[in-house]
Amino acid sequence: MRSPHYRTLISAGARFESCMNASCVMDYGNGKNQEAAQAMQLGLADLTPLPRTGFKGPEMVQWAGSAGLKIGQHNNRAYLQEDGLLVARLSDSEILVLNGLGSRLDQCARLEEKHKHSRPAGCYTVPRSSASAWLMLTGQYSTDALAKLCGMDLRVKNFSGGAIAQTSVARTNCIVIRNNMGEIPAFHLLFDCSSTEYMWSCLVDAGMEFKGAPVGYASLLDLHY
Repeated sequence: MRSPHYRTLISAGARFESCMNASCVMDYGNGKNQEAAQAMQLGLADLTPLPRTGFKGPEMVQWAGSAGLKIGQHNNRAYLQEDGLLVARLSDSEILVLNGLGSRLDQCARLEEKHKHSRPAGCYTVPRSSASAWLMLTGQYSTDALAKLCGMDLRVKNFSGGAIAQTSVARTNCIVIRNNMGEIPAFHLLFDCSSTEYMWSCLVDAGMEFKGAPVGYASLLDLHY
């Protein structure tokens, strides 16, 4: 699997490596320390090739608990699991699951396979990997860049760690999840994959004022740990 706009990434200098049977951008030819510093200021990463999944149904919350996923009682909150999975509760009947950034295993596929026979009637898998693009915006100016494209107030006083907004970004329906890396602000953005190139260009343009730039998966791993 590769990103829908991989040619755009190549033109930006992307260097790809195989990761979980996917082609991921590891870096853009810059030094390790330089890209990590960029991610701390304002970095934009394309994580679309990484695994993600979803589950939907009337008994979803109860089933998720029996599957060992620890989620709270409130919708529009994301819950980090011990193994690094990020489980986003979108509603009483739907969750979104993102593979752990630090994992080299396809945790989402394992979750689907392990519990495919235990899901209650009416509970089904949502094919997020094939339907949704996944970008990540990081750094101290990430909130400022998003403010140019989204009408919601995503500052930390109103949108703390784990908060979810199902909103519009650059006039595109988007799920925004705040998932800081320590003290570094960070946002996951998930939206229809057909809008990948458009959303990427909007975020790049919004970040120019703050000297934002693309960053690779490797820099996120450095900051994640």
